[in-house]
Amino acid sequence: MLLGRRLASGIRALYELSKLPERRSAVRELARICGVSEPFLRRIFLDLRAKGYLEAQKGRVGGFKLVREPSEIKILDLAKILEKSPELVLGRTRRDLISVNPDCPTYPFWENVEKKMMEEMASLTLADVIALAASAVPEKPKRATRRRTAKKKGKAKTGARSRRRSRR
Repeated sequence: MLLGRRLASGIRALYELSKLPERRSAVRELARICGVSEPFLRRIFLDLRAKGYLEAQKGRVGGFKLVREPSEIKILDLAKILEKSPELVLGRTRRDLISVNPDCPTYPFWENVEKKMMEEMASLTLADVIALAASAVPEKPKRATRRRTAKKKGKAKTGARSRRRSRR
């Protein structure tokens, strides 16, 4: 199965929506967070709204909101909605995809991989995505401490800026 940008962006946007279940979120804000264009994300949300995953409200306090609980949203169902024509794919050559045909000697291997992937996606929910994301939160980088410059003959080393000031 070829997993594309629509599925990845859709799951990311649903993840962001699930973080704020009590309020609606604007597509513009979510598109910025997800790193995709607003029209692209709007089309994804319209597909999900048509299938009953989201509700939308127009106006100043409008936006999209999850209708279902994250534990009820299966990843495989999202893939079927967002990926219009999933294909078994051998690999990529730039933008071209190479489909695997049943007459290919490696077809049984790829078919098995796809079957296992589908089974895994059928068992996972948006709640699992949220839990995995929470457990994988990277540690905040430690703030670099600045060492004081060594003193020579009772004077601290001065930078270029302070030398310029002293010349004036």
